[in-house]
Amino acid sequence: MNSVYELSEDTCLLLDAVESLSGKLFRRALEIGSGSGVISVALSKISREVVSIDISEQAVRETWRRLKASSYINICHTILGDKLSMFREDYLFDLIICNPPYLPREGLEDETIEGGLDFVKQVINESKSRIMGGGILLLIVSTLTGDLHEILSYLRGEGFNPYIKLSKNIFFEEIIVIQAGKKS
Repeated sequence: MNSVYELSEDTCLLLDAVESLSGKLFRRALEIGSGSGVISVALSKISREVVSIDISEQAVRETWRRLKASSYINICHTILGDKLSMFREDYLFDLIICNPPYLPREGLEDETIEGGLDFVKQVINESKSRIMGGGILLLIVSTLTGDLHEILSYLRGEGFNPYIKLSKNIFFEEIIVIQAGKKS
């Protein structure tokens, strides 16, 4: 089991979504599940402060190495942890990015790729209290994650205005970037 999620189709799609936000400057951005750190570097270009979190010590080290090689290291923090539970209630973000382990658990027990709908809902639930009104949640899901309408409906129920920002068909699934604005 590799504990660093490598650059793949879903990461590239999420990178496109982040780059489409380049006209804005965010105060504080968070990447949940930083993996190799590619998205964190992109966030550094559009944010005053970036926090990158991963449950893998190896991924945190790789993210730190990539950020250190960039010119943005002075605005970045890397944390070994799980989702958003370690942040104070008043520590809010205006941009949260997550490429969660969206594939359903099927016995591989690889926490970098498996989690499914339950994991996606946990990220949404934890994000709603850590993102300021008007903030943006960018989230990757797949047609294998579960019913897309259920995910969009869940986001609405948690106080977000979601829409499909980008999607791409690959082999046996469609990967989808959802952009969800937090209602004020």
